[in-house]
Amino acid sequence: MTCRQVVLALSSLIAGAAWAQGTLRSPTDSEAKVLARYTKTLETVLDQFRSDDWDESIDYALDGASVNADADVPLDVDALLERHYDVRQGSARWNAKLAPLIAQMQSKTTPEAMATVGQQMKRLQHVHVSVHFNVHNADVSPPPPGNGPLKIAGPALAYKVSNERFEDGTAYVLMFGRWQTAQWSADDGSYRFAFAHPKVTPFIENIEIRIYGAEDRLTELLRGIDWNKVNEALTP
Repeated sequence: MTCRQVVLALSSLIAGAAWAQGTLRSPTDSEAKVLARYTKTLETVLDQFRSDDWDESIDYALDGASVNADADVPLDVDALLERHYDVRQGSARWNAKLAPLIAQMQSKTTPEAMATVGQQMKRLQHVHVSVHFNVHNADVSPPPPGNGPLKIAGPALAYKVSNERFEDGTAYVLMFGRWQTAQWSADDGSYRFAFAHPKVTPFIENIEIRIYGAEDRLTELLRGIDWNKVNEALTP
């Protein structure tokens, strides 16, 4: 099993953790309407990750998602949105950033020197994005206040965080919804969200987006995407 296959398997477990013990059923009309609004809005945002420099793979989508009838949040489904991107060979990014490093690697004479260049290459080659909604706890590591929130229009809170899912690149978490009222728990290193609506009701109150990978590309995405759009996926 490759590293990415392991990651995808873990993602599947993460997606299922909240509902594995629950009773799954088809969405009601009200829930389906909420999910359709969420999916349409988030796919519009995620489509902006595309560029001629990157090959896109859609790992998970909400097509055919089932609702957890025993959820302890307003709405919970057995799926998530997740995509990953690999640098396209021969693209402008490849030629400008990867090709020179390949030439360097070929000129090295020891495995250690080649490995050092290889690590530099890995940090430039991949981007991953994962999206969840109605999240109970949002982990932030390193924790605030030492890790100050980023100033990004759209999310209630945004942080640069440790990349604990992938072996290369950096990571960010963007939190949408009423996270300003969430309580920080130092015990488990996360914000605890307080939901306003009862369990198993057709409402999406928060959205968590985590992005991982090449620092320069993530910076472009953070600056270039209209993150305010994500708030339209929240249930009024």
